[in-house]
Amino acid sequence: MSILCGGAPVAPRPQEPGAPVNRAEVPIATLQEIVCGHGTPTYAYDLQRIRTQVDRLRESLPQQVELFYSLKANPSLGLCGFLADCGLGADVASAAELVTAHEAGFDPQRLLVTGPDRSSALLAELRSVPEAILSIDSLSELQQLAGLGLPHRALLRLRPDFPCQAVCTAGPDSRFGLLFDELEHCREHIGPSGIRVIGFHVFAGSQVLDAAAVIQHLRGALDESLRAAEVLGLAPEVIDLGGGFGVPYAPGEPELDLHPIGEALHDIVERTPRSRIFMELGRYFVAQAGWYLTSVLALQRQAGRKAIVVDGGTHQRGDMCGIGLRHKATPVSLADRPGPVSPTDVLGCLSHPGDVLAEAYPLPPLAPGDIVAFPNAGAYGLCASPWSFNGHPIAAEVVFDGKQIETVRSRPPIRAVLEGQVRLRPMESLTANRSVTH
Repeated sequence: MSILCGGAPVAPRPQEPGAPVNRAEVPIATLQEIVCGHGTPTYAYDLQRIRTQVDRLRESLPQQVELFYSLKANPSLGLCGFLADCGLGADVASAAELVTAHEAGFDPQRLLVTGPDRSSALLAELRSVPEAILSIDSLSELQQLAGLGLPHRALLRLRPDFPCQAVCTAGPDSRFGLLFDELEHCREHIGPSGIRVIGFHVFAGSQVLDAAAVIQHLRGALDESLRAAEVLGLAPEVIDLGGGFGVPYAPGEPELDLHPIGEALHDIVERTPRSRIFMELGRYFVAQAGWYLTSVLALQRQAGRKAIVVDGGTHQRGDMCGIGLRHKATPVSLADRPGPVSPTDVLGCLSHPGDVLAEAYPLPPLAPGDIVAFPNAGAYGLCASPWSFNGHPIAAEVVFDGKQIETVRSRPPIRAVLEGQVRLRPMESLTANRSVTH
């Protein structure tokens, strides 16, 4: 089955953004069909919802703003290929992500390599994509790269010198980026004998739901970039303003209002007519498209409440960004089982007391074998989780587009856990037959 980005109808916008999941809005029949064909736990991604997010951004932001998909949010090859077909660039932060982006079909001219990883594996892969743009994270990194003779263009990543209002912050106290007073020391490594620096990169943090806070980050990033350009006597060809657009996870959280952000970006574009403006977004594209599907294994009690144990867990749906998923999750029962809802904990299958997927969320009566689906699971799920803990197989991944379903990652067999490992054979002690002399 071939699933393309363009030309399909856009999914309707939820009537009440941030409200509890309305059962009528859940693609129950499709999710049930996915479970029948793939079992659980399985991640399922709604491509129509991804189209909606791409279209919203393109309708709200100036067309001059170039959008990049950050693979760290979800590097599934199937999703990456779809987002490449949508015309996005790719933001990668490792050799594996670079290989994935290349295989997915992202335009090499629109590859942005960020993050502090400059391992030999990444450097080797970089030589196959000389068109990629590097984001340089430190003075030490600049010094090392200048001596390698790489042909790549580069951005200097600046540590934000303005307040950050993100949930997952990369602001003034973070580890990322050059300090402003280090810029003078960059001069000797920039130019014909060093690295060709074409601009600046500032990223303040992620999961920002307040439009005013996003605008503050964008304007702060621009001002800092322009001040850095003055210090270095550089006319920036590119200014990467970061991203960090948030999505609602809990009932009552608002959708991010893109209209004022679009107006602010129009002003930024007018201020920088000779610069390309980049924005790197991950969560905003894929989070709300994802469903994490699990099966009830047993009934339990937890903290005096009803609880269910499912075959998934935090080893496949971690909370790397610290957004409090267990308190914000809104699981949905796919079983049409009558009965009043009551506060219920959803416990994972791990031998770990912290393996809690949802806490005191109102659910109807459930029985072993019932399916529980977690919405908003498309970002920082499987890829950001300790999925090998307890030796459970990695979850299957599928995409769906209306009633069309396609597998993008098959669940490996149990014995796949042994691949690449070697059992030690009994060996004689190195000292067993050795004569000891004094």
